Amino acid sequence: MNSEAITYSLKPSDKNSDRYFEDISAFTGEILLSLEEQLSPVVTDYMNFLSQFGLEEVRTREEYLFELLSFGMFWKIYGKAACAIRRAPFLTLSKMADVRKRKPAVKPFVDIARGILFTLFLFPKNTVYNNAPDLKDVDRLCLFLESTGEFREQSFRFIRWRAFLETVPDSYWENGRDSVFKAVDSFIEKSRTSIGEYTANVESFLESSGKKYHWREDRFQCGRTREEYHLNMVGAEIMNRAFRKGYLGTGKRVLLLPGCMRRNIKDCKGLKVREGLQCMDCDSGCGINALRKKGLKENFDVFIIPHSSDLSLWAPKPGMPKRGVVAVACIPSLVEGGWELKRYDVCAQCVLLDFSGCEKHWHKNGLPTRLNIKELNRILN
Repeated sequence: MNSEAITYSLKPSDKNSDRYFEDISAFTGEILLSLEEQLSPVVTDYMNFLSQFGLEEVRTREEYLFELLSFGMFWKIYGKAACAIRRAPFLTLSKMADVRKRKPAVKPFVDIARGILFTLFLFPKNTVYNNAPDLKDVDRLCLFLESTGEFREQSFRFIRWRAFLETVPDSYWENGRDSVFKAVDSFIEKSRTSIGEYTANVESFLESSGKKYHWREDRFQCGRTREEYHLNMVGAEIMNRAFRKGYLGTGKRVLLLPGCMRRNIKDCKGLKVREGLQCMDCDSGCGINALRKKGLKENFDVFIIPHSSDLSLWAPKPGMPKRGVVAVACIPSLVEGGWELKRYDVCAQCVLLDFSGCEKHWHKNGLPTRLNIKELNRILN
């Protein structure tokens, strides 16, 4: 594993991450076939339910298969904690997550309060729970996930699945639930074999550094399990496939980059604008500056945005053509951001950072992060 890998690296033993994108494409195809075999009847019934009641414009089967896989994974990881909580300021935590997105000036203070509340209320000491979840347990999990701020989009989608499950017999839920959990177990086993080399540092990171996040707001973001990394890697690939047609139908393109790609954050002269920061060409060797110059040549805009940005800014404006958005982020952040952009009707694609390294979350001094230019070119064009 190379020295840049804090938790994951898309180039564990290679000069670049080209091989990763080949591997994740093949593995995602394999997983989708497996999920279709195991969960196809449930997905078909759910899509018919959505269409019958006009709850949403029906999306691709792959998206719904991924939602079910995600539900099973989150139950496996967070279900016991969610069901053990007897009292917690869920609504307050959820509102605070919204405030920190829309009011950056108060975000540092909100984050301190959220970190304290997380540890006091969302991590009960007694998490013994060995029953298969009933629908009330699903409600508890949805509430838990929404309150974290890191899984709000997934929670919104699980709530809609919950509404569907109210319309079917108990036996349907029990059989479907068992199928989902079997699919999760199969995914965990296959992912370790197929893409596990890219996440080889996750467990040692959690063991050595987990305690320092104990009272911090980014506890959920930085405490993701290895299985969650694999889930998000596959999720990013599925989203790119599902959203590709809409993206290709747009005209103007926008590239959203994380601040951790800057070579020297402290001396960055980026101009603050409504959408984030604009590169001002202050460092010729900075990776973001190189992409700014690329954008000038190839007619796409570049903005630097933080992890917790309000992505509703990119929603289509009345009377204006849709913009195609390419978002760059590390593995723990990408799927949540992708679902949020989808909810705002943004035609988006994503590119994973080769590794994580920002000073705020991952590294005490910060590591300038990078992406695969070949993959970016493929996505942009």
